[in-house]
Amino acid sequence: MEPVLAAAANVFALNHIVFLIGGVCIGVVLGAIPGLSATMAIALVIPFTLAMDPVPALLMMMGAYKGGIFGGSIAAILIKAPGTSAAAATVEDGNALARRGQGLKALKVSLFASVIGDTFSDIVLILTAAQLARVALQFGPVEYAALTVFALTIVGSASGKSLIKGLVAAVAGLSLALVGLDPTTGMPRLAFGEINLYGGVPLLALLIGILTIAELLRQIEARRAVSIAHLPPPKQPSDSRITREDAGLMVRPVIGGSILGTIIGIIPGLGPTLGAFLGYDAAWRMARRPEKFGRGSVEGIAGAESGNNAVSGANLIPLLGLGIPGDIEAAILIGAFLIQGLTPGPFIFQEAPEVVYGLYIGLIVANMVLLCFGLVAIRGFTRLAGIRTGLLFPTVFVLAIVGTYSFQQSLYDVGLTFAFGIIGYLMVKVEIPRTTFLIGFILAPLLEDNFRRALQVSRGDYSIFFSSWLGNAFWIAAIASAIWIGWQRRKRAAQFDPADGQDGPR
Repeated sequence: MEPVLAAAANVFALNHIVFLIGGVCIGVVLGAIPGLSATMAIALVIPFTLAMDPVPALLMMMGAYKGGIFGGSIAAILIKAPGTSAAAATVEDGNALARRGQGLKALKVSLFASVIGDTFSDIVLILTAAQLARVALQFGPVEYAALTVFALTIVGSASGKSLIKGLVAAVAGLSLALVGLDPTTGMPRLAFGEINLYGGVPLLALLIGILTIAELLRQIEARRAVSIAHLPPPKQPSDSRITREDAGLMVRPVIGGSILGTIIGIIPGLGPTLGAFLGYDAAWRMARRPEKFGRGSVEGIAGAESGNNAVSGANLIPLLGLGIPGDIEAAILIGAFLIQGLTPGPFIFQEAPEVVYGLYIGLIVANMVLLCFGLVAIRGFTRLAGIRTGLLFPTVFVLAIVGTYSFQQSLYDVGLTFAFGIIGYLMVKVEIPRTTFLIGFILAPLLEDNFRRALQVSRGDYSIFFSSWLGNAFWIAAIASAIWIGWQRRKRAAQFDPADGQDGPR
């Protein structure tokens, strides 16, 4: 117990707690600004940690990471502009609640789901880091390809009223992701000679354009010259708090999202965005009120936010157990370990146990700090989002453009943002779901890369995709998921009353 007690004393030193709180605050604020992210939060914190001891340095960076993942949901809910791609699954339901005066409730649901999901994955990390990291090594291109196909079945739950429109949007997203250099041959494809597209369509420009700029255009059209409050105030006390009924609705989505997010975090290369969408999909499948999804569902927010935040703790499992980064944030953390003279991997448990135990304790403390600071911060952000549109819309527009430009310092990206803004606005007008478009775009590189790698290994033999028991399990899960979605949608169609145009009782 001596290393544990020494680590606890190190973590709870006053200056170390201050660094941890500072990291969480920086992460939440940067995550809430469209165009910035948890990655940028960690990168911003690194220069301040160079002269620190390993434990406070790592705690400050982990605090920034956790705060950044949650912070993305703030802008997603209040102004329909996800601060990070991991918050894209929260946009529709969160903003729908905010437009009904329940923005503070939506943010509290997001915060509590985030902290619970994150804490769950941290506990799994503490108990099973080395053992579960070995499981991740069993994933090869076949398993990744099958997992991605299974993940694409999320389109069924995110398509809204029309499955056909959802599928069309998903295929369009998959196709757009093909723009750029071929990952195998290095030859440009679908770039039409435009050198700026050789690197592919930037995700940030796509996200900000198709969600934020499109939403600004839609709201400007709806409000025209009238500058009213962006979000209405709460109509009753229950609009600003999580009621007992809301808490009951959150239980199953949070459990499902936490488990799925932890699994996604253990597998290197997937990241919190996939965790969010899988958590949202699981929430829809287990929902008591599936008809609310896309129109203001507490269950949807809880599933998405627990899913993306559970990844942040679990992706330390391959990092600490094997020295393999789970996503780009974890890759930056490996650099931080190396700067501190530590090499992540199985030997770190023997070489620096006080650092590992300090990190474990700090992760739990960081979640408590995030909960406390989040409850204060969301009230301030809610008030800011309630100002008149004449002030808010220009501010959001400027932040969106600055965020897009700062990512690659490219005016071309800014032009793409405007183009995607118009496309997103047109998609809203014809009721094509933007969420499925984003799902297709985000998952396409993972699917293509691993599909082609598997075929290269087998020299074109497609039977390789059915040669792995783990891959076969994902194929079966994908088929079962498609059947389940078809049954659910058919059930809902049978309960639709064409006389009043409303969904019947469920």
